[in-house]
Amino acid sequence: MFITCNQFTLAKGFTRMDAFMVTFSVVLLAAIVYAGSWIGGEKRRIWVCAHHLQTLGRAFDDYSRDHDGALPAALIDNGTKSTSWDREIAGYLNAKWIKGQAPESQPALAAKIAPIFKCPSDRELHGNANARSYSMTAYDLNRAGWPPKADSTGGLGLSLDERTIAQARAIDAAESPDYRPAIKFSQVTAPDDTALLVEHISILNALWSSKLASIASSHEQFAGKTFAAKDFHGGKMNYLMADGHVELMSPAESAGLMGGVWTIRKGD
Repeated sequence: MFITCNQFTLAKGFTRMDAFMVTFSVVLLAAIVYAGSWIGGEKRRIWVCAHHLQTLGRAFDDYSRDHDGALPAALIDNGTKSTSWDREIAGYLNAKWIKGQAPESQPALAAKIAPIFKCPSDRELHGNANARSYSMTAYDLNRAGWPPKADSTGGLGLSLDERTIAQARAIDAAESPDYRPAIKFSQVTAPDDTALLVEHISILNALWSSKLASIASSHEQFAGKTFAAKDFHGGKMNYLMADGHVELMSPAESAGLMGGVWTIRKGD
């Protein structure tokens, strides 16, 4: 049996409005499923990223146990030695790693641990290099003085060259001639509120490179060229604290009014 509705002949019980509503419902459902899967995927990437940071945090801790409680420098380039924090802790990420040997001499092992240094939400292209999504918070020896004090406004990552090493040696004159300054975990008065590693998204932040191994400000954290900051963790960043836990917050929240988690000053 057929009926006439608005001059269109349709099967009884099924109008064009019904067809439209069915189609609309299917499209809406598909959009919801897609959005849900994207959000769920990004949440998982944030979790994996935090897990990577915790793994790196344990490597820092193991390194410090072998170096009288000291942290590795963010970077050293003094003419005779060139290294960065990722190179220094690499030996604590794989038991087969030969400590003291460069990643270039252990390419198979270097390839195995490379993913730990990359956040899965970091989509910046790096050519033939591996991405490094993290940097140490910078300690400026010239500005903050030496040694670090309880109210220091510096971070935990030293950048050392011949001049800064000579400055520290002049202050620590009793140390041996091969002495290099280092920040110790014991000098951090608020480890639960002091960032050791922060996310640093840039095409120039490449694994095993001293370039961008340290970072001075939250304003420098996102320099992505192929995607926007709002598409990275929903505009937030993961922060590895000196006590080993990870916090997700916006760069503005991390900076705070007095330096936030970027300094070792207690109570920021």
